[in-house]
Amino acid sequence: MKSALLFLMILIIMGCNTTSKSRLLDEVDSLVVAEKYDSAYHEVLKMNPPFDNEKDLAHYQLLLTQTSYLTDNTLPTDSIINEAIKYYEQSDDVERLADSYYYKASCLHERNEPTLATQFYKKAEEAANKSNNLKLRFKIAESMARINNQNGNYSLQLSYARKALGHALEAGNKNWIAYSYFYICRAFQNVGKVDSLTKYTKELIPRLGDIYPEDLPHFLVSIGLMYFKNGDMKQARKYYEEALSHKVLPRTLVNLADVNIREGNEEEAYKLWQKAFLMDDDGSRDIIMFNMLQYDLKHQKNLEDACERMYRIYAIKDSMTNRLKDRTIQEIQQQYDEDILKHHYKQKQMWWTIVTLFLIILVLLMAGYVTYRRNRAKLLMANLQMLISQHKQQIIQLTAKCNAAEQDISRYNALISKKNDEISQLKSSGKDTSEKVDELDCQKDELVRKNEELENTCKKAKQQIKDLETEIATILEKSSTILNRGKILHDDIAQGKTPVTWSKNDYKCFVEYYKALHFNEIEAIEKDYGKLTYHNIFYLIMKKAGKDDKEICKILGVSQDTMRTYRHRLQKKQNI
Repeated sequence: MKSALLFLMILIIMGCNTTSKSRLLDEVDSLVVAEKYDSAYHEVLKMNPPFDNEKDLAHYQLLLTQTSYLTDNTLPTDSIINEAIKYYEQSDDVERLADSYYYKASCLHERNEPTLATQFYKKAEEAANKSNNLKLRFKIAESMARINNQNGNYSLQLSYARKALGHALEAGNKNWIAYSYFYICRAFQNVGKVDSLTKYTKELIPRLGDIYPEDLPHFLVSIGLMYFKNGDMKQARKYYEEALSHKVLPRTLVNLADVNIREGNEEEAYKLWQKAFLMDDDGSRDIIMFNMLQYDLKHQKNLEDACERMYRIYAIKDSMTNRLKDRTIQEIQQQYDEDILKHHYKQKQMWWTIVTLFLIILVLLMAGYVTYRRNRAKLLMANLQMLISQHKQQIIQLTAKCNAAEQDISRYNALISKKNDEISQLKSSGKDTSEKVDELDCQKDELVRKNEELENTCKKAKQQIKDLETEIATILEKSSTILNRGKILHDDIAQGKTPVTWSKNDYKCFVEYYKALHFNEIEAIEKDYGKLTYHNIFYLIMKKAGKDDKEICKILGVSQDTMRTYRHRLQKKQNI
């Protein structure tokens, strides 16, 4: 029992310890988000590995690399962030995977290994695109803009600067927006598009209060360059001198020297070049060297120094080497983008194939359904027409039977009347004619009986006719809108109206209704002529009704020429 309690207490302590470490890691994450990098770094250093699970260990390795980089402290060995990357590549935490790639790339960038840095920035970008973390996506785009600026890939620099601006605007972060405009301005400076540079610099100027103070000199130099490109030397000088008041940078001195050259102050420009040349190289030394050499040769002074500097021209080879390296970096990005595009293309192609197959199946099903509905409607129409035709035939037969019965009734009534007259004459003769009268009464009674049977037969026939007509009316009214409409049009023609205003569908309704009344007649027409239009069938129905072409022209509202065309087409179909 004591052993069980002891084991339970150990588990609780270990669980609390694990929870405690996970909580501390999350708290450090919060400090990083709040940009309290120094505090976050010191908290990470207080933690003592090992950790109880791989997740916390990977989180610790990421935070150690991240806070070291953000506080400019000595970066840990690559193996630490590599272990974090290895873990997150197997997990579904795409944000921390992207962060791990990003800080791996940043460390490589810091060590001036742009080729490898670019590869990991691209991996970070791909992972970040699967998340909605705008800060993560912004800082990756910002870093890609910077590394492409440093390596002379200006079109890619502009592309990533615009991506960064998109994320910044979506997040509504003023600091990000200001830096994004700065990167866009730098890109347009590099490609020499003055109009675009002017446009975005004017967006940047009101946002100088949203940047970090230590970066202000760089922003002021960029603004000054915009005025220089537009020929406003006064404003350019103002911003360059303000930048120098915050921090002296070689690039600012070179740009201010350019202003002096434009204003004719060559000696002042030369002094600025000399001062810039003695400072740490920030990428401007080649420009400074050539400017000073040109000045020395032009004014024929310091020729010995000029000759001494001449050997530096060979340093251009290094620049060429760097250019080749820049091209390699650009090709890496392009290849990476192409691989991603190919992957996405294959995925899209697969989805489009599935969607296309689905649409084909759907179209086939719809076509089959429409064909089924059409054939079913035709079959239903044919059945209704057959039924109405049968009812009409029955009505004709019953009417004939009723007419025959009425004629017999009239004949029997005449015979009964004649028998009554004969009986009356025999009774009034005064003779003994009882036997003859009885015989005549029997004959009369037989006639009356037959007459009553005929009357009942006629009555039943009339009732059957009425029932059949009611059923036909019901079929027309409820079972088929086509036949119902056809009946109305048929009645209009019977009343002397014309089909001048009829639509194509009206002709169809009329013909279908007529077919219901005269099924065999329309079947014979279709057999003789093959496939006909409803207009053609209407013409033939009129001909069957005994109307000549002149009357049909009047009914249809057409000319004799049109009627001749009708006849010619029908003759060709009949020959076929």
